[in-house]
Amino acid sequence: MWAAASVVVLCVVAGLLFFFGSTTITVTPKSRTAVLNSAPITAREGSSAPEGTLSYTMQTFDLEDSEVVAAQGTTRVESKASGSITISNSYSATPLKFIKTTRFESPQGLVYRAASDIVVPGKKGNTPGSVTVTVVADQAGDAYNIGPTAKFTLPGLKSNAAMYAAVTAKSTATMQGGAAGNQPGTAPGALEAAVALVRGRLEAKAHEAAAGQAKDDTFVFSELIAITYESLPATTEAGDSVRIHEKAHVRIPVFLKDAFAQAVSKIAFTDSETASVTMEPQEDFAVQALTPSDTAEAGVLNLVASGRALIIWKVDTAALATALEGKDSSAFQAIVNGFPSVLEVHARISPFWKSSFPAQATDIKIVVETPSATK
Repeated sequence: MWAAASVVVLCVVAGLLFFFGSTTITVTPKSRTAVLNSAPITAREGSSAPEGTLSYTMQTFDLEDSEVVAAQGTTRVESKASGSITISNSYSATPLKFIKTTRFESPQGLVYRAASDIVVPGKKGNTPGSVTVTVVADQAGDAYNIGPTAKFTLPGLKSNAAMYAAVTAKSTATMQGGAAGNQPGTAPGALEAAVALVRGRLEAKAHEAAAGQAKDDTFVFSELIAITYESLPATTEAGDSVRIHEKAHVRIPVFLKDAFAQAVSKIAFTDSETASVTMEPQEDFAVQALTPSDTAEAGVLNLVASGRALIIWKVDTAALATALEGKDSSAFQAIVNGFPSVLEVHARISPFWKSSFPAQATDIKIVVETPSATK
Protein backbone atom coordinates (compact mmCIF):
# COMPACT_ATOMS: atom_id res chain seq x y z
CA MET A 1 0.00 0.00 0.00
CA TRP A 2 2.79 2.41 0.92
CA ALA A 3 4.64 1.61 -2.29
CA ALA A 4 1.52 2.31 -4.33
CA ALA A 5 0.98 5.60 -2.49
CA SER A 6 4.57 6.67 -3.23
CA VAL A 7 4.07 5.92 -6.91
CA VAL A 8 0.91 8.03 -6.94
CA VAL A 9 2.69 10.95 -5.24
CA LEU A 10 5.56 10.76 -7.71
CA CYS A 11 3.12 10.72 -10.61
CA VAL A 12 1.29 13.76 -9.24
CA VAL A 13 4.55 15.66 -8.74
CA ALA A 14 5.72 14.72 -12.23
CA GLY A 15 2.38 15.85 -13.65
CA LEU A 16 2.58 19.18 -11.85
CA LEU A 17 6.12 19.71 -13.11
CA PHE A 18 5.00 18.83 -16.61
CA PHE A 19 2.01 21.14 -16.67
CA PHE A 20 3.42 23.99 -14.60
CA GLY A 21 7.04 23.85 -15.58
CA SER A 22 8.56 27.02 -17.00
CA THR A 23 11.29 27.91 -19.45
CA THR A 24 13.33 31.06 -18.84
CA ILE A 25 15.89 32.61 -21.17
CA THR A 26 18.26 35.14 -19.58
CA VAL A 27 19.82 37.48 -22.15
CA THR A 28 22.65 39.97 -21.81
CA PRO A 29 22.55 42.27 -24.87
CA LYS A 30 25.56 43.55 -26.70
CA SER A 31 26.79 46.92 -25.44
CA ARG A 32 29.59 49.44 -25.99
CA THR A 33 30.61 52.56 -24.13
CA ALA A 34 30.59 55.66 -26.31
CA VAL A 35 33.04 58.38 -25.31
CA LEU A 36 32.25 61.79 -26.80
CA ASN A 37 34.25 65.01 -26.76
CA SER A 38 32.10 67.96 -27.90
CA ALA A 39 30.51 65.83 -30.61
CA PRO A 40 28.16 67.88 -32.82
CA ILE A 41 24.52 66.78 -33.08
CA THR A 42 21.83 68.54 -35.12
CA ALA A 43 18.17 68.08 -34.18
CA ARG A 44 15.03 69.37 -35.88
CA GLU A 45 11.63 69.88 -34.35
CA GLY A 46 8.81 67.44 -35.03
CA SER A 47 7.80 66.44 -38.52
CA SER A 48 10.09 69.08 -40.07
CA ALA A 49 13.04 66.73 -39.50
CA PRO A 50 14.27 65.03 -42.71
CA GLU A 51 14.48 61.24 -42.65
CA GLY A 52 17.56 60.09 -40.74
CA THR A 53 17.81 63.33 -38.77
CA LEU A 54 17.35 63.42 -35.02
CA SER A 55 14.02 65.03 -34.09
CA TYR A 56 12.59 66.48 -30.90
CA THR A 57 9.39 67.95 -29.53
CA MET A 58 9.36 71.24 -27.64
CA GLN A 59 7.46 71.23 -24.37
CA THR A 60 6.52 74.70 -23.12
CA PHE A 61 4.85 75.90 -19.95
CA ASP A 62 4.68 78.97 -17.72
CA LEU A 63 5.44 79.27 -14.01
CA GLU A 64 4.65 82.18 -11.69
CA ASP A 65 5.81 83.28 -8.26
CA SER A 66 5.61 86.44 -6.17
CA GLU A 67 7.15 88.26 -3.22
CA VAL A 68 6.01 91.06 -0.90
CA VAL A 69 8.11 94.27 -0.94
CA ALA A 70 7.73 97.44 1.13
CA ALA A 71 5.96 100.18 -0.87
CA GLN A 72 7.47 103.62 -1.46
CA GLY A 73 5.84 106.20 -3.75
CA THR A 74 4.40 105.37 -7.14
CA THR A 75 5.79 104.41 -10.51
CA ARG A 76 4.47 104.60 -14.04
CA VAL A 77 4.00 101.18 -15.60
CA GLU A 78 3.40 100.32 -19.26
CA SER A 79 3.67 96.65 -20.12
CA LYS A 80 2.38 94.39 -22.84
CA ALA A 81 0.47 91.18 -22.20
CA SER A 82 1.95 87.93 -23.45
CA GLY A 83 1.11 84.26 -23.55
CA SER A 84 1.25 81.07 -25.57
CA ILE A 85 -0.80 80.14 -28.61
CA THR A 86 -0.90 76.95 -30.66
CA ILE A 87 -0.85 77.45 -34.42
CA SER A 88 -2.52 74.81 -36.63
CA ASN A 89 -1.69 74.18 -40.28
CA SER A 90 -4.52 72.44 -42.12
CA TYR A 91 -3.51 74.09 -45.38
CA SER A 92 -0.26 72.48 -46.47
CA ALA A 93 1.62 69.19 -46.12
CA THR A 94 4.84 71.17 -46.13
CA PRO A 95 5.98 73.32 -43.19
CA LEU A 96 4.94 76.99 -43.17
CA LYS A 97 7.36 79.69 -42.10
CA PHE A 98 6.35 82.99 -40.48
CA ILE A 99 8.65 85.82 -39.49
CA LYS A 100 8.99 87.42 -36.08
CA THR A 101 6.18 89.97 -35.37
CA THR A 102 3.64 88.02 -37.46
CA ARG A 103 0.19 89.21 -36.34
CA PHE A 104 -2.51 87.09 -34.67
CA GLU A 105 -5.91 88.70 -34.18
CA SER A 106 -8.48 87.76 -31.53
CA PRO A 107 -12.25 87.81 -32.17
CA GLN A 108 -12.33 91.14 -30.26
CA GLY A 109 -9.87 92.65 -32.76
CA LEU A 110 -6.89 92.61 -30.36
CA VAL A 111 -3.59 91.98 -32.14
CA TYR A 112 -0.69 89.95 -30.76
CA ARG A 113 2.66 89.44 -32.47
CA ALA A 114 5.00 86.45 -32.62
CA ALA A 115 8.03 86.87 -30.36
CA SER A 116 10.31 85.03 -32.83
CA ASP A 117 10.39 83.33 -36.22
CA ILE A 118 8.00 80.37 -36.52
CA VAL A 119 7.99 77.08 -38.43
CA VAL A 120 4.61 75.31 -38.39
CA PRO A 121 4.90 71.61 -39.37
CA GLY A 122 2.90 70.43 -42.38
CA LYS A 123 -0.28 68.44 -41.99
CA LYS A 124 -0.26 64.63 -42.16
CA GLY A 125 -3.37 63.38 -43.90
CA ASN A 126 -6.26 65.00 -42.07
CA THR A 127 -4.17 65.79 -38.99
CA PRO A 128 -3.03 69.44 -38.91
CA GLY A 129 0.59 70.29 -38.17
CA SER A 130 0.91 72.40 -35.04
CA VAL A 131 3.40 74.30 -32.92
CA THR A 132 3.12 76.33 -29.72
CA VAL A 133 4.77 79.77 -29.64
CA THR A 134 4.88 82.91 -27.53
CA VAL A 135 3.05 86.05 -28.62
CA VAL A 136 3.13 89.59 -27.23
CA ALA A 137 0.34 92.18 -27.33
CA ASP A 138 0.64 94.90 -29.94
CA GLN A 139 -0.06 97.59 -27.33
CA ALA A 140 0.39 98.04 -23.59
CA GLY A 141 -2.63 97.83 -21.29
CA ASP A 142 -4.75 95.40 -19.32
CA ALA A 143 -7.33 95.15 -22.14
CA TYR A 144 -5.02 92.55 -23.71
CA ASN A 145 -5.17 90.27 -20.65
CA ILE A 146 -7.77 88.07 -22.29
CA GLY A 147 -8.74 84.52 -21.32
CA PRO A 148 -8.39 81.32 -23.38
CA THR A 149 -9.41 81.98 -26.97
CA ALA A 150 -10.72 79.35 -29.37
CA LYS A 151 -9.54 81.05 -32.56
CA PHE A 152 -7.00 83.64 -33.63
CA THR A 153 -6.69 84.55 -37.30
CA LEU A 154 -3.64 85.77 -39.21
CA PRO A 155 -4.50 89.10 -40.91
CA GLY A 156 -1.48 88.78 -43.17
CA LEU A 157 -3.06 85.78 -44.92
CA LYS A 158 -6.30 87.52 -45.96
CA SER A 159 -5.14 87.78 -49.58
CA ASN A 160 -5.22 83.95 -49.75
CA ALA A 161 -8.72 82.95 -48.65
CA ALA A 162 -7.98 79.21 -48.46
CA MET A 163 -4.83 79.72 -46.41
CA TYR A 164 -6.51 82.32 -44.19
CA ALA A 165 -9.23 79.80 -43.32
CA ALA A 166 -6.91 76.80 -42.82
CA VAL A 167 -4.12 78.40 -40.76
CA THR A 168 -5.40 79.52 -37.37
CA ALA A 169 -4.34 79.56 -33.73
CA LYS A 170 -5.85 79.12 -30.29
CA SER A 171 -4.85 79.68 -26.68
CA THR A 172 -5.68 77.56 -23.65
CA ALA A 173 -4.43 79.97 -20.97
CA THR A 174 -4.89 83.63 -20.10
CA MET A 175 -2.74 86.33 -21.66
CA GLN A 176 -1.03 88.11 -18.78
CA GLY A 177 1.13 91.08 -17.94
CA GLY A 178 -0.65 93.91 -19.72
CA ALA A 179 -0.83 97.17 -17.73
CA ALA A 180 -0.75 100.95 -18.17
CA GLY A 181 -0.87 103.51 -15.38
CA ASN A 182 0.53 104.40 -11.96
CA GLN A 183 1.30 101.63 -9.51
CA PRO A 184 2.86 101.53 -6.03
CA GLY A 185 6.64 101.91 -6.14
CA THR A 186 9.37 100.25 -4.07
CA ALA A 187 12.50 101.40 -2.25
CA PRO A 188 15.71 101.55 -4.34
CA GLY A 189 17.38 98.13 -4.46
CA ALA A 190 14.45 96.35 -2.82
CA LEU A 191 12.76 95.58 -6.13
CA GLU A 192 15.90 94.16 -7.73
CA ALA A 193 16.59 91.96 -4.70
CA ALA A 194 13.03 90.65 -4.65
CA VAL A 195 13.05 89.94 -8.39
CA ALA A 196 16.33 88.02 -8.08
CA LEU A 197 14.89 85.98 -5.21
CA VAL A 198 11.70 85.11 -7.07
CA ARG A 199 13.51 84.25 -10.30
CA GLY A 200 15.84 81.95 -8.39
CA ARG A 201 12.83 80.06 -7.06
CA LEU A 202 11.31 79.93 -10.54
CA GLU A 203 14.51 78.49 -12.00
CA ALA A 204 14.53 75.72 -9.39
CA LYS A 205 10.86 74.96 -10.13
CA ALA A 206 11.59 74.90 -13.88
CA HIS A 207 14.35 72.31 -13.48
CA GLU A 208 12.14 70.22 -11.23
CA ALA A 209 9.32 70.37 -13.77
CA ALA A 210 11.73 69.52 -16.59
CA ALA A 211 12.86 66.37 -14.81
CA GLY A 212 9.22 65.32 -14.71
CA GLN A 213 9.02 65.54 -18.50
CA ALA A 214 11.44 62.60 -18.89
CA LYS A 215 9.72 59.23 -19.37
CA ASP A 216 10.97 55.67 -19.85
CA ASP A 217 11.26 56.24 -23.59
CA THR A 218 12.42 59.88 -23.66
CA PHE A 219 15.43 62.02 -22.71
CA VAL A 220 15.35 65.50 -21.19
CA PHE A 221 18.70 67.23 -20.66
CA SER A 222 18.69 69.94 -18.00
CA GLU A 223 21.39 71.90 -19.84
CA LEU A 224 18.94 72.53 -22.70
CA ILE A 225 16.21 74.16 -20.60
CA ALA A 226 15.56 77.72 -21.83
CA ILE A 227 13.89 80.15 -19.43
CA THR A 228 12.74 83.69 -20.21
CA TYR A 229 11.40 85.88 -17.42
CA GLU A 230 8.73 88.52 -17.45
CA SER A 231 7.83 91.01 -14.71
CA LEU A 232 4.06 91.20 -14.26
CA PRO A 233 2.24 94.22 -12.78
CA ALA A 234 2.59 94.58 -9.02
CA THR A 235 -0.45 94.41 -6.76
CA THR A 236 -1.15 96.34 -3.57
CA GLU A 237 -0.84 94.52 -0.26
CA ALA A 238 -2.08 95.51 3.17
CA GLY A 239 0.32 97.40 5.41
CA ASP A 240 1.97 99.75 2.90
CA SER A 241 3.54 97.01 0.82
CA VAL A 242 3.27 95.65 -2.71
CA ARG A 243 3.50 92.17 -4.14
CA ILE A 244 5.70 91.78 -7.20
CA HIS A 245 4.86 89.03 -9.66
CA GLU A 246 7.29 87.24 -11.96
CA LYS A 247 6.57 84.77 -14.75
CA ALA A 248 8.97 82.24 -16.26
CA HIS A 249 8.34 80.90 -19.74
CA VAL A 250 10.04 77.49 -19.92
CA ARG A 251 10.98 75.63 -23.09
CA ILE A 252 12.30 72.06 -22.93
CA PRO A 253 13.29 69.94 -25.94
CA VAL A 254 12.31 66.27 -25.47
CA PHE A 255 14.05 63.51 -27.44
CA LEU A 256 12.97 59.93 -28.08
CA LYS A 257 15.47 57.80 -26.18
CA ASP A 258 16.19 55.26 -28.93
CA ALA A 259 16.52 57.92 -31.66
CA PHE A 260 19.01 59.89 -29.57
CA ALA A 261 20.94 56.69 -28.85
CA GLN A 262 21.11 55.95 -32.59
CA ALA A 263 22.54 59.42 -33.25
CA VAL A 264 25.19 59.00 -30.55
CA SER A 265 26.08 55.51 -31.80
CA LYS A 266 26.67 56.77 -35.34
CA ILE A 267 28.98 59.49 -34.05
CA ALA A 268 30.93 57.35 -31.57
CA PHE A 269 31.47 54.19 -33.61
CA THR A 270 32.79 54.24 -37.18
CA ASP A 271 31.53 50.68 -37.62
CA SER A 272 28.09 51.57 -36.30
CA GLU A 273 25.42 49.14 -37.37
CA THR A 274 21.84 49.89 -38.35
CA ALA A 275 20.53 47.72 -35.51
CA SER A 276 18.16 49.31 -33.03
CA VAL A 277 19.87 50.55 -29.86
CA THR A 278 19.04 52.35 -26.65
CA MET A 279 21.28 54.34 -24.33
CA GLU A 280 22.09 54.85 -20.65
CA PRO A 281 23.93 58.17 -20.06
CA GLN A 282 26.70 57.97 -17.46
CA GLU A 283 27.35 60.54 -14.74
CA ASP A 284 29.65 62.69 -16.87
CA PHE A 285 27.39 62.76 -19.95
CA ALA A 286 26.14 66.24 -20.86
CA VAL A 287 24.49 67.96 -23.82
CA GLN A 288 24.92 71.68 -24.50
CA ALA A 289 23.08 73.90 -26.99
CA LEU A 290 24.99 76.07 -29.46
CA THR A 291 21.82 77.40 -31.05
CA PRO A 292 20.49 80.74 -29.72
CA SER A 293 17.00 80.47 -28.28
CA ASP A 294 15.47 82.60 -31.02
CA THR A 295 16.80 80.22 -33.70
CA ALA A 296 15.52 77.23 -31.75
CA GLU A 297 12.01 78.56 -32.29
CA ALA A 298 12.59 78.00 -36.01
CA GLY A 299 12.94 74.30 -35.27
CA VAL A 300 16.71 73.69 -35.37
CA LEU A 301 18.96 72.84 -32.42
CA ASN A 302 22.72 72.62 -32.84
CA LEU A 303 24.08 70.60 -29.93
CA VAL A 304 27.36 69.24 -28.63
CA ALA A 305 27.53 66.08 -26.51
CA SER A 306 30.38 65.13 -24.18
CA GLY A 307 31.09 62.33 -21.75
CA ARG A 308 30.32 58.63 -21.63
CA ALA A 309 27.12 56.82 -22.60
CA LEU A 310 26.43 53.10 -22.62
CA ILE A 311 24.96 52.07 -25.98
CA ILE A 312 22.87 48.91 -25.59
CA TRP A 313 21.67 46.84 -28.54
CA LYS A 314 17.95 46.04 -28.35
CA VAL A 315 16.97 42.37 -28.37
CA ASP A 316 13.82 41.35 -30.21
CA THR A 317 12.52 39.09 -27.46
CA ALA A 318 9.37 38.13 -29.36
CA ALA A 319 11.37 37.00 -32.39
CA LEU A 320 13.77 35.06 -30.18
CA ALA A 321 10.93 33.25 -28.42
CA THR A 322 9.33 32.41 -31.77
CA ALA A 323 12.63 31.07 -33.12
CA LEU A 324 13.00 28.77 -30.09
CA GLU A 325 9.46 27.38 -29.87
CA GLY A 326 9.41 23.60 -30.16
CA LYS A 327 13.16 23.37 -30.94
CA ASP A 328 15.47 20.83 -29.36
CA SER A 329 17.82 22.29 -26.76
CA SER A 330 20.81 21.14 -28.84
CA ALA A 331 19.89 23.81 -31.42
CA PHE A 332 19.82 26.58 -28.80
CA GLN A 333 23.24 28.12 -29.44
CA ALA A 334 22.88 28.01 -33.23
CA ILE A 335 19.54 29.83 -32.99
CA VAL A 336 20.91 32.46 -30.62
CA ASN A 337 23.86 33.08 -32.96
CA GLY A 338 21.32 34.40 -35.45
CA PHE A 339 20.65 37.35 -33.12
CA PRO A 340 23.70 39.65 -33.38
CA SER A 341 22.35 41.93 -30.61
CA VAL A 342 22.84 39.14 -28.04
CA LEU A 343 26.16 39.01 -26.19
CA GLU A 344 25.45 36.23 -23.71
CA VAL A 345 22.45 33.97 -23.09
CA HIS A 346 21.43 31.20 -20.72
CA ALA A 347 18.43 28.89 -20.85
CA ARG A 348 16.67 27.03 -18.05
CA ILE A 349 14.11 24.44 -19.20
CA SER A 350 11.71 23.05 -16.64
CA PRO A 351 10.98 20.26 -15.85
CA PHE A 352 14.62 19.22 -15.97
CA TRP A 353 14.09 16.08 -18.06
CA LYS A 354 12.67 18.00 -21.03
CA SER A 355 15.11 18.43 -23.90
CA SER A 356 13.09 20.82 -26.02
CA PHE A 357 11.60 24.26 -25.70
CA PRO A 358 7.83 24.77 -25.30
CA ALA A 359 5.76 24.53 -28.46
CA GLN A 360 4.24 27.97 -27.81
CA ALA A 361 6.42 31.11 -27.77
CA THR A 362 4.18 32.59 -25.07
CA ASP A 363 5.39 29.84 -22.69
CA ILE A 364 9.00 31.02 -23.03
CA LYS A 365 9.93 33.79 -20.58
CA ILE A 366 12.80 36.01 -21.71
CA VAL A 367 14.58 38.24 -19.19
CA VAL A 368 16.90 40.96 -20.55
CA GLU A 369 19.60 41.99 -18.11
CA THR A 370 21.03 45.51 -18.30
CA PRO A 371 24.80 45.36 -18.93
CA SER A 372 27.25 47.42 -16.91
CA ALA A 373 29.26 50.27 -18.37
CA THR A 374 33.01 49.85 -18.71
CA LYS A 375 35.36 52.51 -17.38
